[in-house]
Amino acid sequence: MVGVTVPGTIDPIPLAKCRNEANAVPTVDLSAPGAAAAVADACRGVGFFRATNHGAPAALADALEARAAAFFALPHEDKLEHASARPFGYGSKSIGSNGDVGWLEYLLLSVGSGSGSSSLPPSLRAALEEYTGAMREVGGRVLELMAEGLGLDRGALRGMVAGKKDGEASGEMVRVNHYPACPLASGVTGFGEHTDPQIISLLRSNRTGGLQIMLRDGRWVPVAPDPDSLFVNVGDSLQVLTNGRFHSVKHRVAAPEAGKQARLSVIYFGGPAASQRIAPMPELLKEGEQSLYKDFTWGEYMKAAYNTRLGDNRLSPFELHHYSSSSSNAVQPPPPPPHVAPVH
Repeated sequence: MVGVTVPGTIDPIPLAKCRNEANAVPTVDLSAPGAAAAVADACRGVGFFRATNHGAPAALADALEARAAAFFALPHEDKLEHASARPFGYGSKSIGSNGDVGWLEYLLLSVGSGSGSSSLPPSLRAALEEYTGAMREVGGRVLELMAEGLGLDRGALRGMVAGKKDGEASGEMVRVNHYPACPLASGVTGFGEHTDPQIISLLRSNRTGGLQIMLRDGRWVPVAPDPDSLFVNVGDSLQVLTNGRFHSVKHRVAAPEAGKQARLSVIYFGGPAASQRIAPMPELLKEGEQSLYKDFTWGEYMKAAYNTRLGDNRLSPFELHHYSSSSSNAVQPPPPPPHVAPVH
């Protein structure tokens, strides 16, 4: 029994504006010669790509999908028992705490602290742990290819996500999203448009579509589902670290129409430790090149992001000489080093 009731404020996504362009999403074979250059090109041009030959065992994804589907099929009251660790744990409709809603239910888990996972069924928890370990490895290799493609030391980016910084665990998270078929109308918002704040995101879904990305020219295009591949997102933090060379892609999800199979997706978010400094990497800047962003820590950024809506430009208050400093959508930067904020 799916616990998504009918909210009155879920907006339809204007699908007429979403063009089906087969070549819009780059595909990168991670095992091929020249993968580093191809990854860098995709991150510069789109900020998103389909990764094939990624090396993660298909059996891990299949097991997690089966156990997650079984969990979401539980009575709503049973699932609510896992919603006590806000913002982590089980949620339905509400995305964050600032009024965003969507036609979905989800599990949001903190990898470093274990928040949100301790009360889950043991078989689901074990599947999540195995899958997360595999995604951490794939994400690390993708970050190495990104660094190589930028002409940096291969470990320059991976080291910000892997392991601990001064005893602090990195800010890794996993989100499992379940989008039931929606009887309301076609094009109902499953998850509203947004960018990911972390360094990198790896997404895997079942065979039900709905994911859409915005190209640099403002056009929305659908992303065809491919359970055998992973989809890699550049996050806001990576856009800053590269001084805008890599582009944080805006994306959204339309809920399945009535009669369609539910969409189930799993996203691994590779974030740094709260004290990690986020600023353009000096070794990347050319002579005379100015930073486009103010320095901030990951904890400070998440404290600011926690107070925003999904569609807000979270980087706006950290941009130098940006045009929208007085915009009503601007996020107010936090005062200097209060401490770690809860991840949103």
